[in-house]
Amino acid sequence: MEARGIKRGISVAGVALILLTGIGTTVYLAGPRLAQEAVTLVQKGPERAARVRDNIIRQTRNYPKVAEFIEKNGSTFNSATLAKNATAFLPRIGRYTLSFFGALATGFFLFVVTLYMVAQPKPLIKGFLSAVPPAYRKEATHALTRIVGQLEAWALATLLLMVIIGVMSGVGLALLGVPNALLFGIIAGLGEAIPTIGPILSAVPPFAVAVADDPVKGGQVLLLFLVVQQLENNLLVPWIMSRNLNLHPVSILFFVVSLGSLLGVAGALLAVPTAIIVKILWEEFYLKKRAPKPDALEAAADAVLRAGERIRPGSRTAVTERNESNAQQQDRTI
Repeated sequence: MEARGIKRGISVAGVALILLTGIGTTVYLAGPRLAQEAVTLVQKGPERAARVRDNIIRQTRNYPKVAEFIEKNGSTFNSATLAKNATAFLPRIGRYTLSFFGALATGFFLFVVTLYMVAQPKPLIKGFLSAVPPAYRKEATHALTRIVGQLEAWALATLLLMVIIGVMSGVGLALLGVPNALLFGIIAGLGEAIPTIGPILSAVPPFAVAVADDPVKGGQVLLLFLVVQQLENNLLVPWIMSRNLNLHPVSILFFVVSLGSLLGVAGALLAVPTAIIVKILWEEFYLKKRAPKPDALEAAADAVLRAGERIRPGSRTAVTERNESNAQQQDRTI
């Protein structure tokens, strides 16, 4: 928009206003229903848990020992015990509520900081570059350019994935007749903000609710989320995310687990941006000056794989080398 004569601050404020208006409208229209679905989900929790227990007992009638074990140890799932556990859980709700709103406040703070950085980036860039020694300022400028570009691409791609996955999951659950489909669809969309782990965790509540009503429906819900994940991993992520970001899944998982352990939900949300920054700084300040040529790296990797193939027991190469060694020993004996 700057190329069209619109100032960056005005364009960012306009985008933020549109985004906040959309969120506010969604909350206004869907908020009461979401609240009702959340209350219903909590109220019917003990009843659904008892139903799961009864379904398991029915399914294990052909296995008397298993059914007997569940009957003896299934008191945990009866209504009285579940009500007692729910009563004991009530004092903790305040702490969990505070944690939730703390995570929400952290997300809002990050949103405000991001808006400020995008609207007025020049003071931050000047301050960062002034702290870099002149000898490294060229690399720092290039690294900062890459970081800003990739963070913008990541933010837009993540937002788009959240909307697509949320809509697909919510519509699919509604078609299957799963209760609280709107709530679970929003949870699935929000789960996309946490790479790798988020989509798995977001599938647990609808699966548990569906299994309580009908084990077959639980299988259908599981199949739905598997299909959604396959579409995401093989179609959406390569099309939306991988074109702009070149991050290995293992490195993303490492940052999710590490930052999640240190900072909780906020750390998991910051995993991908942190991975982007660390990767670019590593490449610009270390790898460019010390890394060997790509052909040399390729040859070294092939050599490692060939060595592993020789060492692995039972492999064709290992058997051939062992036979050759035995033949050489026999020749020496003769």
